[in-house]
Amino acid sequence: MKYGLISLLPVQVARLFRLVHSVEPVLLEESPRKSWVLLVRGRGFTRILRDEQVLSPYLHRPIDPSLPRPMRFPSKQGAEGHARSVGLMPAQTTWRVRES
Repeated sequence: MKYGLISLLPVQVARLFRLVHSVEPVLLEESPRKSWVLLVRGRGFTRILRDEQVLSPYLHRPIDPSLPRPMRFPSKQGAEGHARSVGLMPAQTTWRVRES
């Protein structure tokens, strides 16, 4: 399916008003490499989290930074970690350990 993009600020505002139901990592189909994106499901909308441009004159940019594009991650764990770090997913509270 095709989904539009959404920036992080509107997602945070929608989350504040409890309009976001879930955020989940999904595999992007049209990518030549395996890429994961964050799919935001809310009340009346389903969008992919947009990659925000970084403004710095010292960065090498092979493509135009003003073009809209999804925020991509090389693994599912990386996507979940980013979603947890910006507050879109609940933080991990338990970890599995091996008892000896």
